[in-house]
Amino acid sequence: MTKMNRKTIVFTLLLMVCLSSSAIANELYVRASAGIDWLKNANFSDDNGGVNPAYFGNVIGSDGRALGAYGEYGSYFFVEGALGLRLQPWLRTEVALAYRPNMQYSGQANFIGVTGPQPVSGKASSLSGLLNLYFDINGLTGTTLGRFQPFVGGGVGFATNWLDEMTYRFPQLPGHTYSIVPSGERTNLAFMFTGGTGVELTEHLILDLSYRYTDLGRGQTNAGTMRMDGTVTSEAMSGTSAPLRSHGMLMGLRYLF
Repeated sequence: MTKMNRKTIVFTLLLMVCLSSSAIANELYVRASAGIDWLKNANFSDDNGGVNPAYFGNVIGSDGRALGAYGEYGSYFFVEGALGLRLQPWLRTEVALAYRPNMQYSGQANFIGVTGPQPVSGKASSLSGLLNLYFDINGLTGTTLGRFQPFVGGGVGFATNWLDEMTYRFPQLPGHTYSIVPSGERTNLAFMFTGGTGVELTEHLILDLSYRYTDLGRGQTNAGTMRMDGTVTSEAMSGTSAPLRSHGMLMGLRYLF
């Protein structure tokens, strides 16, 4: 049994335990949300520590930093759906699925001996599933804040990240103007931390507003061969990867059954 399969089984068992409790069946809710993330410091480096280097290796670049691609995904929208239930007046749990479809990468490489800018571009997407826990402040303290229901929480699960081919351009380099490295896919452990408030709209409908920090693991290009100015090379390459850690704001509607 693979390590990933074991993690999936544990995650599934935890979900079954939560859903099997008859005492909380009447506290079920669904949530639909949309948000915006900001993802900076997504810096690509070689996997395998520069052994059979993909593109960089263990070398200092032209700007004094390790050779790599330094950039960010900027801001992008995402959507999330969740099925949740209340365990205690102060505790909720939910299973959430989020999709980030259009993460545009923009950066600069720092290869030695290359004059002028070295822009790097690519596109990524991510699908994550998390098991979340929320602590409701009103239930913990026994107080009420009118329609406001503040909470803090966190979650853990998995994210599959897809990265399209990445393009490295050298507009001022004679004879070689661009390189394209392979696309990639990677499944990682993922987690998030959040804080926000619910706003009671009706007896069954709550508006959720929250801040969130999310770690989706890493995005990667796979091992393979690069294309230089449209020509496939015979040079074998290992992969490159960058962390996917974002800050974001989320707004959604929670419907209580």
